[in-house]
Amino acid sequence: MPANWVYIITYVMVFGFAVYIGFLIGQELSRRHLVTARAYWAANIGGLVAVVLAVALIPAMMIQIILMGVLAGYIAGLKMGFGESSGPWKWLDNFMDVNKRHRKVAEKGTGEAYRRRRKTGEAGPDLISIDERGSADSPSRQSRDA
Repeated sequence: MPANWVYIITYVMVFGFAVYIGFLIGQELSRRHLVTARAYWAANIGGLVAVVLAVALIPAMMIQIILMGVLAGYIAGLKMGFGESSGPWKWLDNFMDVNKRHRKVAEKGTGEAYRRRRKTGEAGPDLISIDERGSADSPSRQSRDA
């Protein structure tokens, strides 16, 4: 590798941009297509294998850096789009005390149902019911009846 600073700065900038692009790809793929934890891990392993093969077969340094950046962003995007702590991410989230919503979903086990509803576009369960007449002891009801 040339010792020229211009190359190093260019590589770092391109790597950062590739991470961003990979994050967008991973997040969108996760939101649209991944429902089960098995599909999530298959997407992780598939991305890793594809990038490792491409890096091994393409001798151009800039392309290799782009691919490694895309892989880093892709894995992070998959995790954030999946919305649940799974595998080693669960340990890391607990250790760093981050992604509390992801950990809560993993503990409850409701992530797959949510992702399935999100994919099909159906509404979630009603968490509150509203009576059109209101409750008997509500202030607005008491003022109307008086």
